[in-house]
Amino acid sequence: PTAAMNVIETVALTKSYGQQRGIDKVSIAVKKGEVFGFIGPNGAGKSTTIRTLLGLLHPTRGSALLFGEDVVKQGHLLRQRIGYLPSEVDYYAEMTSRELLHYHVDLFGITCAAKMFEDLAQYFELDLDRPIADLSFGNKKKCAIIQAVVHEPELLVLDEPTSGLDPLMQNRFFELLEQRNADGTTIFFSSHILEIVENMCDRVIIINRGRVVAAGSSKELREEFLPGNRY
Repeated sequence: PTAAMNVIETVALTKSYGQQRGIDKVSIAVKKGEVFGFIGPNGAGKSTTIRTLLGLLHPTRGSALLFGEDVVKQGHLLRQRIGYLPSEVDYYAEMTSRELLHYHVDLFGITCAAKMFEDLAQYFELDLDRPIADLSFGNKKKCAIIQAVVHEPELLVLDEPTSGLDPLMQNRFFELLEQRNADGTTIFFSSHILEIVENMCDRVIIINRGRVVAAGSSKELREEFLPGNRY
């Protein structure tokens, strides 16, 4: 497929930290409307790939395109079209979730999002008026999920998004993703647990030690590897 047909396309994307391994020649192509799984053990290079893909880190070699545009040259514009959920969230402790989300939608220039994040907060059972410093990790993650989706991005990039969520909230989160995907949102879902993404992802790439080691459907990869669900 050409770059114009892909929401995400990396070619031999490489990020080195001196002598330390980052990622090496990672090539990914994700089509519009796809739910794409990015699987690997902790330390495999998933977060480095994502941060380089988003233009938060500059690649050592190779290229990364979003919506057919170079992420280094056009990153400030491209990020307006993306919702990003990092694996760990850390906010201004003195703010409430409501203040944080108002600040977020103001940055995006959204004038009608207040009711949406109120509805999402109710859906995820998040108290918007508690200081963020008083929130558990799971409740901070709920706030981060709302922040990632409230501006209705074309692409969602999710890095270990279910960590900290109890099973009920995980199910609600998956239902939200299915709804957004049905509306046309492309989803890039990174995790170290295959079973979490196998039922919702169209295709999966496995990364280990900074390199892609396998690619295919979830079913194909489960049959190819050992019966366990962690890679």
